[in-house]
Amino acid sequence: MINFLGNCGNIDWDSVIADCINHEPEFIGPSHSKGDNLPGLDEVANLWEHAGYKNLDQGGTVGWGMYLPGKQFEQSVIDEFCKMFQIEDLDSAWISEIKPGNFAPVHWDVNDNEEELSKLPPKARYHAHIGAPKFGHVFIAQDQCFYNQAQGDTFKWDDRKYWHAGSNCGLVSKFILNAW
Repeated sequence: MINFLGNCGNIDWDSVIADCINHEPEFIGPSHSKGDNLPGLDEVANLWEHAGYKNLDQGGTVGWGMYLPGKQFEQSVIDEFCKMFQIEDLDSAWISEIKPGNFAPVHWDVNDNEEELSKLPPKARYHAHIGAPKFGHVFIAQDQCFYNQAQGDTFKWDDRKYWHAGSNCGLVSKFILNAW
């Protein structure tokens, strides 16, 4: 289940996004490919291959920038986010950017530590729409489509492994805060 937690609009998201834009992303996703030894990865990779998706480096449109706290934007942003929603057990946080014309096909976030994580009970995940709503900025998680969400609208997922996707058929980059 995915539930609306509230709005974290008191964080100056425009400044956070400006910090990200002023830095190169930590990396361009996806960061793993078929055959990497991570539980669940080939399941996602096979779906993409069967559908004919191609990553940016292969001339396709699958790709997103990854910005990390303490590197491309201030760690204090995540600290404030956690304080606001009383999140005490956050393991990972990042901001993703999808540029116009690009997307992230259906997937769940396979992690470098997936072998250990898969042995644990499901872990909650969060996403916040940190950019102002813009035409063509679409985010889908499970059976919900998020479009024209207010800047700062934040949602909690019951499981970090929920299937999700994002697309940008607009004219400016789309930014979302992700955390689990």
